[in-house]
Amino acid sequence: MGGISFGRMVLAGLVLLHAGLLVWALMGLAEWIAGEVPWPAVTNPLFPRPMLLFHWLSVIAASTAFLAGLTLRWRGTPIAVALGYAAMGLVCLIETIHYLVHDTRWLAMAAEYAAYLAIGSWLFLSETARSTFRRAPA
Repeated sequence: MGGISFGRMVLAGLVLLHAGLLVWALMGLAEWIAGEVPWPAVTNPLFPRPMLLFHWLSVIAASTAFLAGLTLRWRGTPIAVALGYAAMGLVCLIETIHYLVHDTRWLAMAAEYAAYLAIGSWLFLSETARSTFRRAPA
C-alpha cells in the first residue's frame, strides 16, 4: 500500500493538536493579561488567576516543546513534551480536586491522562518518532 504511513499520519495529527493547543493557550494568556479580548472567552471562571497562569503556561510549554522539537528534530523532544504533560497533569489534578464541580470531572481527568500516556508512549516508542527526533532504536 502506497502513500503516507500510519506513523506520519499520527505525527501530522499531533502537529495539528499541539498547534491548536498553542493557539488556545495564547488566547487564554492574552485574556489573563488584558482581561477583555475581542473573541469569546476561553478561560474557566472557576479557576483563580494564579491557577490560570500556571494552566496557560504549562500548555504553552508542552505545545511549544513539541512544535519546536519537531521543527529542529531535537532528540530531547519526547522528554520535554513529557515534562510539559506532567505540568499539565498536575494543573488538571488541582483544578479537578479544588475547583471543578461538574459530575464528569473525574472522567475528563482520566481521559486527559490517557491522552498524555498515549501520546507520550508514541513519542518514546514509535519508529516514526525515533527517526523524526533522531533517536536510536530501543
